[in-house]
Amino acid sequence: MNDFLSNSQQNKSGLSSRKLSCQLLWKVNFNEPLSSVFLSFDSKNAVTASRRGEISVINAAEGKIIRSTNLNAPLICAFMDNSTREIFAFGNNGVSRIASDGTKLWHKNIQTPIITGALSQINKSFIICYEGNKIVIADYNAVPKYKGVIDSKGAVSSIYVPELSNNFTIVTEAGDVYYMNAYGSVLWQFCIKDKLSSVSMSRDGKIIFAGSSDNKVLCLHSEQKVLFNYELKSPVICTDISEDGKYFAVGCSDGYIYVLDSNGNTVFYDRPLSCVSEIYLSEGAEQILTLSDSSLISMYKICERKTVEEKSKDFAGFIELDSNINFKNGGADGANGLNNKNNNDFEKFIEL
Repeated sequence: MNDFLSNSQQNKSGLSSRKLSCQLLWKVNFNEPLSSVFLSFDSKNAVTASRRGEISVINAAEGKIIRSTNLNAPLICAFMDNSTREIFAFGNNGVSRIASDGTKLWHKNIQTPIITGALSQINKSFIICYEGNKIVIADYNAVPKYKGVIDSKGAVSSIYVPELSNNFTIVTEAGDVYYMNAYGSVLWQFCIKDKLSSVSMSRDGKIIFAGSSDNKVLCLHSEQKVLFNYELKSPVICTDISEDGKYFAVGCSDGYIYVLDSNGNTVFYDRPLSCVSEIYLSEGAEQILTLSDSSLISMYKICERKTVEEKSKDFAGFIELDSNINFKNGGADGANGLNNKNNNDFEKFIEL
């Protein structure tokens, strides 16, 4: 089992992975159900979106709410741009852009119900996934740049856009992984017989980490290599990856949270929660942010265990999978890998 902390940190603390636990730094319990939380790429702020339409910005170091903005419409998720500190909020039928001071800059109504969204900071654009696996990429002023369709038998379940890469990844409930560029073209497609529930990427876009409701995690390299593929003990609800692509966080339906190394070994595990729906690793993979029980945001620090731990078996006993899985260059329909024959039938996605 590899050590979790870097050599310099380990020399100072003398910690090994078998002696690690998590210490609660702060928590914020909201009075209304939350649909998502997002930890900014610089780990300075956490942004929450509620099902009733409220956006809150939290100081990630102290756990204090800095400001809140109510959009008065149900929200799915929200993301913050590091450079501008602006927030893009995605609702069931709309997208809003919020300035750094909390002022609403614009709101656009959407005709087709939204599944999820993402923010590309490097390209100053946002991506919307609609019902029917339709995708639209638009710039920060809501001007559409691309629209297309993902050709999968299952609905889109998750999308992730890294901080410093032009490429992004979409996964579906049918087990499809689409590695795409900023123009909407599928660079390659990977297929696995699992219901993929979550995906994340390293900062440079080279490492893709996905989890499934079939109790599995899958790690891919952008050069079309499988790094590891393991079966876990319970369904995976959420995943995240450190900025250097060396550590992976997993949140499961039974409340356990894990950190894996680049070989898929467990370097940390704990069960501080009854249910976790979202998880993030902070800069340097030293802290873990979670959304649990629909309304509780918690920040934990990975540290030396303070109490005697039960002698339970280490989670490192993964089961290596040998699934019938493969890559497809350019997706299922040629270079773009998209079913573009229905593009003319698209609704007017963004009403300007």
